[in-house]
Amino acid sequence: MNRFEAEYQAFCQGELGGAQYSMTKDMNMAELAARFEESGRKLARALMKVRLSQDPRTDPIDPTCRQCQGKLRIQEHAQRRALNTTIGEIEYQRAYGVCDRCGHTAAPLDEALGIPSFGPSVEVMRKISHAAATARSFGMAADILKEHAGIEMSAKQVRVNGEAEGARVAAGRAQEVELFRKGEQIAGPGAVADLIVVTADGGRVQTRQGDKDEEGGVWKEDKVGAIYDASPRKDPAARDIEEYEGAAALTKTYAATMQSWEEFGYMLRVEAHKRGYVTAKEKLFISDGAQSLRTFRQDHFPEAMFILDWYHAAEHISACSKAAFGEGTEEQVAWYKRVKKKLWLGNLDGVIASIEKESVRVGKPQPKEHEGSARVILHRNIGYFSDNRDGMDYPRFRTEGWPIGSGVAEGAVKQFGMRLKGSEKFWNGFGFGPGAEEMLALCALHRSEDGRWNEYWRRRAQPSAHHNSR
Repeated sequence: MNRFEAEYQAFCQGELGGAQYSMTKDMNMAELAARFEESGRKLARALMKVRLSQDPRTDPIDPTCRQCQGKLRIQEHAQRRALNTTIGEIEYQRAYGVCDRCGHTAAPLDEALGIPSFGPSVEVMRKISHAAATARSFGMAADILKEHAGIEMSAKQVRVNGEAEGARVAAGRAQEVELFRKGEQIAGPGAVADLIVVTADGGRVQTRQGDKDEEGGVWKEDKVGAIYDASPRKDPAARDIEEYEGAAALTKTYAATMQSWEEFGYMLRVEAHKRGYVTAKEKLFISDGAQSLRTFRQDHFPEAMFILDWYHAAEHISACSKAAFGEGTEEQVAWYKRVKKKLWLGNLDGVIASIEKESVRVGKPQPKEHEGSARVILHRNIGYFSDNRDGMDYPRFRTEGWPIGSGVAEGAVKQFGMRLKGSEKFWNGFGFGPGAEEMLALCALHRSEDGRWNEYWRRRAQPSAHHNSR
């Protein structure tokens, strides 16, 4: 029996002795569970210590550099390391060396087992990343980690680690975009989708870059896009939006960034290609009709049928009715219902004519007139409905069973906004450093429904993923 086996047996005997009735008879079930849970963690740490100490790669005879296959020159044969794991802190010793050919430094044992060169273990990083992406703040994430995972760290530590992982995700995304722009194929699901829907929207994130507002920050636009396959539900006879179900969204995946619309376009095209966009039988692009999104679709998804989000179109009719007749009046309510019905039935010329009539009645906008005035609202919406004409053939959309709402993208914007507009109001980065860009990348990965979160962490645990990583 070697020294570690003896230590292990002594430990087990001690823990078994501590579990005896005589020593625990005054404990309730919760206290017993906590006691034995900690015993299990102690046992796991003891087993891990034995396992690591017996691994021949702890101090290999002739180690090889994984970067260039040269010889790794050992500088320390018993360098100490404390690793934060899900079973607690593990202290162990291993050889550490440098490659004289390429300069790569490494601990052979760490590389062989997929242990990052810096920071916590992969399984701890997964829990940190999950908490950082889902909690409203890093402080709340720290509380969750302590309560549910027994991981104690400050809000600052959660932020540093969460943003570091987000940077890793963003770097992988950037690599895919670069390959795509060079014309290389991006791996997809292999299956052909009958219907692929692309939808996008913009939100606001408060940062420390640019001209500050009264609260010391400046608002910048985040862009969020969603790709999903859908199952059409044809219902041409639906009398109104409450009766129409449309296509049911199946698997949703996301892309999000603080970068320009142009750069975001490539990110979302990559995501669409991964989801089978190219071979899909039907391709749709749904948005609220803003000029930036119309240009975005024309530049990046010209093949997709454009659908103007029904709810935005109805809101614009409502705004016109209030501008023309005053909110809450009988005339306003009656006009709104009548014109909205025209839109539902596909009579867009009738919709535009109704708005033009009221615009003539109230008069043309004056130079520099306030945007909230009745004249400006009516005049502006003539252009809105004319410019988005190609996206408002709602009778056809119902006949095909297509979705007519952009709620998936808008919901994602709100969800991401809840994370980025928490108690940490101000963010520093938009692709140039830690901050909003990194958290958006992490949130998009976590919210995607195709199993990529699990796949990401499976790959992350592979030994090849940890050369000088943090």
